Amino acid sequence: MSDFDIYAVIMAGGRGRRLWPLSTPSRPKQFIEVNGKSLLSRTFTRISPLVNPENVLVVTNKGKGGLVEEDLPELPEENIIEEPMGKNTAPCIGLSAVYSREVLGLDDDNSIMVVLPADHLVGREKRFRELLDLAAGVAFRREKLVTLGIKPTRPATGYGYIEAGDRLDGEEVPREVISFTEKPDSATAEEFLAAGNYYWNSGTFIWRTDQLLDGLNRHMTGLSRGLKNIREALGEPGADAKLKDEYEKFSSTSIDYGLMEKADNRAVIPASVDWSDLGDWPSFEKLLGSDDSGNSCQGEVICQKSEDNIVFNDTGKPVVALGLTDTVIVNTPESLLVMDRGRAQEVKRIAKEMEERGENNNDS
Repeated sequence: MSDFDIYAVIMAGGRGRRLWPLSTPSRPKQFIEVNGKSLLSRTFTRISPLVNPENVLVVTNKGKGGLVEEDLPELPEENIIEEPMGKNTAPCIGLSAVYSREVLGLDDDNSIMVVLPADHLVGREKRFRELLDLAAGVAFRREKLVTLGIKPTRPATGYGYIEAGDRLDGEEVPREVISFTEKPDSATAEEFLAAGNYYWNSGTFIWRTDQLLDGLNRHMTGLSRGLKNIREALGEPGADAKLKDEYEKFSSTSIDYGLMEKADNRAVIPASVDWSDLGDWPSFEKLLGSDDSGNSCQGEVICQKSEDNIVFNDTGKPVVALGLTDTVIVNTPESLLVMDRGRAQEVKRIAKEMEERGENNNDS
């Protein structure tokens, strides 16, 4: 029997604007079915052999709890946390720590939290779980804040990087963390790749709950104070109002910036697990697969004399691509996007403009 309990926190918030027009405010990307399964469901299934469903918390946007219930019917209803408003990952993770005791009945000092974004792909799932299990042991014994670092395959500028130092004393795989770097420019990314000791920041974290809360208390005092107030109010009349009141005071801060860049008890476990972050349309190639001409398609699509395109058709009408190269076509009942794949990062701006115009927002 293990000395600790493992629970998982799946972060299923955000809007996924870079995947507009498929991802919308009413149904963000984590709930969209691709090849018959949503990204949230894939993440839940991936972690299930390691963590029992009753020990999984899903944190999502206000009003999206029903979508989680539809997607994960095996998840207990009380394990769904709706944030009053999005405030980045630090408040989301801190709130999960509060719920781990009050909802899951776990003790802070002998429970290990595994934090997973809902929108990532992992090809080598068994190896991924093995590394999470290894990280849980390191987090418990060594009181470390552990993250998985993805071995880079190219000088990507869209990911943060972790600089790894020496191996932890007595450990074969985990390494000390020297620094975190936000998304670098191309020249810096080339240097990181050549150095050999830099890893992509996967956004996957493993730590003891008490060590997380202690780190927040030292480095994010306002958040820590608010979380204590929320914990005291849970189960009491006015708990929802207290949650909203405290959330309004929180700054929008990532766990990377608020805690991991400042803490001195960090560790990274290098991971080669065929990982990808589905953050924009070009990244969907891995999920959709491709034909002999490099076209990645879903739905009723015909590609003729076309190469290296992504065509996602979410309607009953066929989409025909003729003589196209490096083009993204996304067709939904509400909107049609046609773009050069090199413009993928600009979709977020377009999606925001469309929301402001009141188009494609089914919440209204």
